Amino acid sequence: MLTIWDWKREKIILRSKAHGQDVFRVTFSTEIDGQLTTGGLGHVKFWKMAATFTGLKLQGELGKFGRTAISDIEGYVELPDGKVLSGSEWGNMLLWDGDLIKCELSSVEKNNCHKGQVQEIFLDEGELITAGADGSVKIWDFETIDGADVLEEDAMFPMEPMSEMHVGDGVSIISMCKTVTENNDTNSMWLAQDASGGIWRLDISVSLTKKAPELIQSYHAGPIKGIAPCPYTHMSASMGADGTVRVVDYLRKQTLVRKKYKSGGSCLLWPGRNVDSKMLTLIGGFSDGVIRVMQLDYAEQEAEHDLKIVLKHALKPHKGEVTAMIIDDEGKLLVTGSAEDGTLFFFDITSNYMPIGFVRLEAPVTCMSWSNSSKRVLVGLNTGVVLEVECPDAGEVDTSVTYEIQPGLAKINRYEFKSINYKIKKAAYETVKMKREDAQQKKLDKIKEDEGEDAYLEAKKQIDEENAGIEDPTFEPPAVPNSILKIFPYEDKFYLSMDGSDAGALYECTFNDPLADMPTPTAVRGKWIRLCGEPLRVIDMETDSTIHDISLMQDGSNLMAGLGDGTIRIHKKLEGNGLHIGPPFTLPAHSRGSVNGIMTSFDTRFLISGGNDGNLFVYKVNHAGVELSLPSPVDSLLKMKGKEEVSPVLVDDIDDAKAYSIEEAKQKREHEKMLKTAEDKKVKVRRTIATLRSKFKKLRVVNKDLPKHLALSAHDFEMDPMMGSIIAQEVSDMKDLIRKQLAWNSEKHRLHLQKLRKRFKDVVATDRIVLHAVESDHLVSTFRCAKPSSAMQQALDDFKKKLAEDISGAPGSRGSDARRISTVIRQMEASEPKPSSSQGLFLRKNTELDMHGPSGGGASKGGKKLKDAKANKSLAKAEERKAKRIQRELTWKNLYSRKPSENYEDPKMLAAIEDAKNNMGDFNLKTAKNYKVPESQRQGGTYKRAQLLELRRMIYMTKMTFNERLLALRDQKQKMIGEAEEWSKRLDVIQQRLPPESIMTKPKVPKLLDDEIPERAMEYTPESLREFKKKYDEEAKRGPADEGGFGGFGGFGGDGAQQPAETKPAAAPTSKQPAPAAATTGEPKTGESEAPKIPLGSSLESQNENLEVMMMLHEQECLINQMNEAYKEFDIELVKLRKDKIQLDVELKNGDLRIILLFEELLLLKEFEKRENLLQEALSSKLSDRDEMSDKIEELEEKLSNKKMYMEELQENEKLLYESFTEQLGENNKFADFLTKVFKKKIKRVKKRTEMEGDSDESDSDDDFDSSSEEESEDEDGVEHLDLNICPPGCSQDLYDATIVMREKKLDLEEAIQEEKKIIDSLKKEVDALIKKNKVISHGVKCAKNDLEAFQLEKQKKMNELDVIVTLNLDQIQYMQNGVLPSDLTSCLVFHSTGVNQLASRIKELQQEKAHQIRKFKELKKSHIHLIKGRKAMQEKLLALDEKCQNMMLLKFGRAVDLKKLENISTNRIAEELKETIAKKDSKYSRKLNEWDVQISQAKQRLLSATRDHTSRLDTLNELTKDKQDLEGVLDGKQKNLGGEYSGQRKADLKERQRLLQLVQLQAQEIDALKDEIGILSRKDGHILPPTQTAVPPLPPIGGRS
Repeated sequence: MLTIWDWKREKIILRSKAHGQDVFRVTFSTEIDGQLTTGGLGHVKFWKMAATFTGLKLQGELGKFGRTAISDIEGYVELPDGKVLSGSEWGNMLLWDGDLIKCELSSVEKNNCHKGQVQEIFLDEGELITAGADGSVKIWDFETIDGADVLEEDAMFPMEPMSEMHVGDGVSIISMCKTVTENNDTNSMWLAQDASGGIWRLDISVSLTKKAPELIQSYHAGPIKGIAPCPYTHMSASMGADGTVRVVDYLRKQTLVRKKYKSGGSCLLWPGRNVDSKMLTLIGGFSDGVIRVMQLDYAEQEAEHDLKIVLKHALKPHKGEVTAMIIDDEGKLLVTGSAEDGTLFFFDITSNYMPIGFVRLEAPVTCMSWSNSSKRVLVGLNTGVVLEVECPDAGEVDTSVTYEIQPGLAKINRYEFKSINYKIKKAAYETVKMKREDAQQKKLDKIKEDEGEDAYLEAKKQIDEENAGIEDPTFEPPAVPNSILKIFPYEDKFYLSMDGSDAGALYECTFNDPLADMPTPTAVRGKWIRLCGEPLRVIDMETDSTIHDISLMQDGSNLMAGLGDGTIRIHKKLEGNGLHIGPPFTLPAHSRGSVNGIMTSFDTRFLISGGNDGNLFVYKVNHAGVELSLPSPVDSLLKMKGKEEVSPVLVDDIDDAKAYSIEEAKQKREHEKMLKTAEDKKVKVRRTIATLRSKFKKLRVVNKDLPKHLALSAHDFEMDPMMGSIIAQEVSDMKDLIRKQLAWNSEKHRLHLQKLRKRFKDVVATDRIVLHAVESDHLVSTFRCAKPSSAMQQALDDFKKKLAEDISGAPGSRGSDARRISTVIRQMEASEPKPSSSQGLFLRKNTELDMHGPSGGGASKGGKKLKDAKANKSLAKAEERKAKRIQRELTWKNLYSRKPSENYEDPKMLAAIEDAKNNMGDFNLKTAKNYKVPESQRQGGTYKRAQLLELRRMIYMTKMTFNERLLALRDQKQKMIGEAEEWSKRLDVIQQRLPPESIMTKPKVPKLLDDEIPERAMEYTPESLREFKKKYDEEAKRGPADEGGFGGFGGFGGDGAQQPAETKPAAAPTSKQPAPAAATTGEPKTGESEAPKIPLGSSLESQNENLEVMMMLHEQECLINQMNEAYKEFDIELVKLRKDKIQLDVELKNGDLRIILLFEELLLLKEFEKRENLLQEALSSKLSDRDEMSDKIEELEEKLSNKKMYMEELQENEKLLYESFTEQLGENNKFADFLTKVFKKKIKRVKKRTEMEGDSDESDSDDDFDSSSEEESEDEDGVEHLDLNICPPGCSQDLYDATIVMREKKLDLEEAIQEEKKIIDSLKKEVDALIKKNKVISHGVKCAKNDLEAFQLEKQKKMNELDVIVTLNLDQIQYMQNGVLPSDLTSCLVFHSTGVNQLASRIKELQQEKAHQIRKFKELKKSHIHLIKGRKAMQEKLLALDEKCQNMMLLKFGRAVDLKKLENISTNRIAEELKETIAKKDSKYSRKLNEWDVQISQAKQRLLSATRDHTSRLDTLNELTKDKQDLEGVLDGKQKNLGGEYSGQRKADLKERQRLLQLVQLQAQEIDALKDEIGILSRKDGHILPPTQTAVPPLPPIGGRS
């Protein structure tokens, strides 16, 4: 966070987030107001502060490192002109201009300015001063740095410093400031702070008398880990994390001695007289596990300090940091503990610090202290466990093998701390809660007593709600035990200081808990109950900070405590059982970090503390205002150390942090001893085996001298046959082991070779192969070319994809590179004929005709054949006539649809005109002012990049094609060499049998040279590796002076063509070889041994021999000729290939020049690409707007055209409606005038209502007329007035209703016509508005095109400035002055020869074309006249035919009729088919009715028989029922006088009476309902509703029994 303060008013002005990482420094610019700079971790940021109407604002720009590595910025300085000079981690300086690096400053020869981070940069009196972590201060020239600049982005700006000062070895300067004299005059003296804790005075003036660097003060460069006051004088020793041990005289405030070690310190002891009688010994523990016993001694006279520290012992008992050290009261035992290895080590001080042994503990050690008994050590662990370890004696532990003390020898008591802080907090919280609840209850009781029960309940509810909103905190023990920071033993108990949640208190503990044998007490709310194992008592230190150190003063009167927040507390120790302390005296000592040590001097006059902030503080105790007159500590040391005392002997220090510890060294020695024992045993065994082997050899010799029947076989000497296989298996295992051991190195070298091959070999498509001729010095080599990268192919594919997208995309997305293709596509789209409106209407009408026509064109095909032959014949004729008529209509429609419009232009003619414009030979110079860049030649960066890539690909393909030809020729040479070797072998056989004088010179067989097969350089065999090893060893013995090149490794040995390893080249120059013709002259070989003479035989044998010789001579001559011919043919092919390569070299060089030109054009086009894209996008958007507007206009015009046509249809339908009404009236209708008035009557109609309205509203709408304005009172002829709304008597009701329906149709048509007129008017207005907008957009398109053309012309001018290299022969230059080639060719024009020839021939072509066009025009004119005459003749013919048709209709029908209606009236296929279908249905259904009648009669017979059976059953039931009733009557009569309870009415009679009453009521209701229905039916328009029926319970059966 960046905060700006008004320090006078102590107020924050502005605050802003500076960066996500740490900020090391922020400064204001001394020259420019409102400019700030911040530097920090991996960033530098430049800020500007400005005053706005809303207040001050900060705007920051983060520095961009670019190609420079990101660095932490420690030091920087603002230059007067606003630039900033900063340092870097690697030691160079970065010059920032704005937020970019202008250049990087380095020393000469590419060395860094500093070796490490540049910490400080100052601008002082025109000089730049830098200080670095390497301890150097350098002065640089400001003007050179201010004007530094480089041409390349990654280049360095080298410069030398004006002056340089090296402060000292191991010095790292982190800060500097300039000193000021008493008169406030500046000088050249500076103060520098060293990272090692020193402050230096530096004189950096550029003079010969400047002073050397002076160390003023030296301090600890980090936390103080341990302090130890002197036991006899006022000195104190301190141990720092930087590894320094310092002894200071705190009375005189001076350092007596300082000693630095490589590892950091961790703890320090200054033993008393019980260890060293002179009390000059210091014992220090270090972070690498080393314990050093040091002794103070006098220093030499020339030394820096009065004393010196001499190392007496150096021991390493631990592997990691020594956490704590203690010495017993007797000074015999030293105990050390480590947190890393968790061990406790014991040393015997009296035996020269001899190791006794160590105990391995369960967790890391954090602190130690002596128990009440000096033989027991209290050890605190980081797991909250305290161990009481009994110290062993020196003679009890066996250290012959290891120093580790077994668990049985060391007695250990264990105490595990149980956290109770959470219990205390919980009890305190519950107490507060209980008090609050008691107070609330008292309040409620008072309210209940004073105000009553309701107020009590209301208050209780409110208090309950408040208590519900208070959430009780959770109190739980820590999940991980807290670490023990300090153990303070006192009397028979010990007190612990804990870390974490248990910090801020002392806990009284003991190993013998009095609650061990007692039962667990019951928990009480609001009170802490101690359990077994928990601390006995808690001493609250009234702080939340950790307690790092606790100790009593020398006199035991006060308790001192050092806290984690850096404060010191002193408590008065009170009397009582255990530790009791009074209120603290707090001393804020260390501002940063904890107090690591607090002690008093030997006389309790001074208190000494050291902390994490690196400060050592000394305070006076109870001696305020009393001056101390004490002797010098050095004098006290002089008294303690006699003159005769000899300085201790120097011992070797342990500087290596990885050195063995005491136990590791012991184990190492034991291991080496064991190995030596095993090796001695192996030597003895080998000697025994050697003796037995010599005896065995002697026995073998004796056995060999014995006779065979007495000698033993070799098998008998094998004592164990399996021994051989075991030895072989061991050898195989040993080989596998060696392979595994060498696997890493083998894989490493394989990867090295693979990387080299991938970097230098795999990228090469074809290596350089040199092919030599056989009989000449000609040679030809391949083109060494690299494989095309995948990025190059990907770029080509991306270009093709992008081009395809540009072509198929929207106009706004098309780039300049796809302009040619997109233009052609637009032209093709424009030339495609669009369906006209009339054609669309024709199609729509045809569709309607097909859908709604009663007998369409397909009726004859799809109609069924009727049974009536006469009807079928008449229907067929009608359908045939109709099909002919429809075909004629379709023909006319197609003909009219192909009729071109008045503005139609032939696409072929347009294409011919465009082709003529492009290729007519009008060559304009690109440098002309009026030159217009054709749209097809406009190129963008993407297209140019694709050209560049394509050219590179073509060059690569050309080289590869030639290389393939050369490789094929090399394969031919290999084949030729194979054949020549066979021929040479055959010649050797022949020439051995020929006489010497007949032997001809044999051509030498060529061999492939090393440069012809370079791929074999990477092949190797075990023999070649051994040979290479031999040569390598020999060259190594000779030394580097005899080596040449790369030692022949990898085929890069020497220069020139290499020779084969076996012999010299076989193909020597032709001057040393006889010509092929001379080879046949029979020159004998010289130096050949004479062939054996052939003995003379018979004449037949001699003839055969002569014949054989002649044949061999012929074969010899043929073979030699074949070899020479093969060599000659190969050389001819090679020479041809060589000529082709020379030509290809020229073309490839031109290609390389073309690549350079394309690259320059690409760079130029990139500069213009952004502007061009903007202009192109503007043009594309305007073109899209114009096209969109044109589409809208066309769409509206089409709609307008359709509406007009629809209106014409409506008018035509209205006309047809009038004609239909006239036809309906017929002739001589006496009601014609009345019906005409009804038909033409204009009524004011209500608009159609929605479907949601009721039927009554719809019916009433027909009667809503406005007759006052429209009806006529009387006819013109004075006819009697008739109501137009009622059909008059005598007039047909059907005709009147039809007239009303036609009137409704007429009104619908009139309304539709009016609406269409309104729509047409609105469409016309909209079209006119769009046409005006289109004109504005077209003007914008024209302006955008002009801007784009002006930009293209500007871009072309820049392109013309590029130099294009054209290779010409002298005969191609035709620019002569007075027949001489001029020296200056700048005014020449390079033009293609074919273009000149075309221009010359174009003159004649134009003359011929002109004559041809004149002839063609005459022919077209004649054709036009002929066509006009033909059109007139056809018009006359049409008129005659039309008149003929009218006459025929008048003769046949008496008037002109509609043929469509006539066709429908004469014959109707649908009606005939329906009649035939009805007849078929009648016959079918009559048959079904007869079948159902038969089934009904059968069912009636079955019903009759069932009814008779049922009737007989009912008669039987009736008789039985009657008998039953008689019997019941008899029984009832007998029981009449049985008792008085039956004297009254019976229940059955009562029920019967009730039933009869209900029946009467029901009948009365039915009578009333019938009367109401009769009354309704007697009225008009009465609606009958069903009668209301009352639910009546079912009547019981007659007789009263259920």
